[in-house]
Amino acid sequence: MKARTMGKWLVGGAALMASVVAMTSVLQAESVGNAKVQKARRTLINLSTLDQMTVLPGDLGPLPAVPIPASNPQTPAKIELGKMLFFDPRLSENDHWSCATCHNPSFGYSDGLPRSMGFGDSELGRHSPTVINIAYNSTQFWDGRAATMEDQATGPIVASKEMNSDPKQMIAEITDIPFYSQQFKDVFGGPPSMKNVGMAIASFERTIVTGDSKFDRYAKGDKKALTNQEKRGLTMFISKAACTQCHNGPNFTDSSFQNLGVPQEGPLAEDLGRYEVTKDPKDKGAFKVPTLRNIAMTPPYMHTGTFNSLDEVVDFYNKGGGSLPNKSPKILPLNMNDDEKKDLVAFLKTLTGELPQVIPPQLPPRS
Repeated sequence: MKARTMGKWLVGGAALMASVVAMTSVLQAESVGNAKVQKARRTLINLSTLDQMTVLPGDLGPLPAVPIPASNPQTPAKIELGKMLFFDPRLSENDHWSCATCHNPSFGYSDGLPRSMGFGDSELGRHSPTVINIAYNSTQFWDGRAATMEDQATGPIVASKEMNSDPKQMIAEITDIPFYSQQFKDVFGGPPSMKNVGMAIASFERTIVTGDSKFDRYAKGDKKALTNQEKRGLTMFISKAACTQCHNGPNFTDSSFQNLGVPQEGPLAEDLGRYEVTKDPKDKGAFKVPTLRNIAMTPPYMHTGTFNSLDEVVDFYNKGGGSLPNKSPKILPLNMNDDEKKDLVAFLKTLTGELPQVIPPQLPPRS
């Protein structure tokens, strides 16, 4: 009897010990990761060292060529057709909303509102993300529900709370416009379709990319392109503030989804973000990390449009984000002083680059 009990105890003890070891390994891995972050945050780079770097931490640097899918090659005619469709309110059910309504070039291809206005002038649940540089995204929308730009282009057209179009009715209306009918035939070899509408709009959106910014000139070797304050902000970005954990690469985003603890605002009682797409509990409250390029052009900020300025955003991060459940372990207090916060904001403004000059086109008449 004692032997049997002892055997059960040994088996149970071994299982418990295995669990402890496994848990310890996970905690050690997390500790190592956090230790690296904390070390980076303690490692301040002086300006002389920064200027001597030929490769910046986080793979920060100029943008590569825009990736073009083989299934939707760019042509001037397709881009021009997409531009017209982007600005045409006849793609909406009431001829009132166009893509440019929420992605206005005058507001950095957003709309300047905390949360966009949808069909029937109803407030939507999220801030309108910019179209700038979405050609470099691996997924589209705040929750990543669209895998391609083509899907992203047509999604809002048929969404009941956005442009609210009936696809068949909208395509019939576009087909009845002689200019569009001919353009679709010339570009795609056939009549208008939802698929081709998405391909044309996506082709135009792939031209909305940033050009030469102060940061790009610095990264290419012009060490006088940034002021000393902006350089100090760059050192904050890559060290103490550890921004490159998520805002890395040429487009200043890793396209991941993170829960920052941003307080819920607007008409939604709750917004679970990426979780609604994946149904993975770890994604509750997580939203896509946006590009920081041309960030000074697109206030307010966050998926809720909560913060009106970059200063408010930096303050939020400096305090360690919000206090909502499931917050990313990467979001920790930064302990920057006021001068360091000002330096970081100054650097973020150097990411503003030139955009292509886009003049709203004259739309074709119905007949």
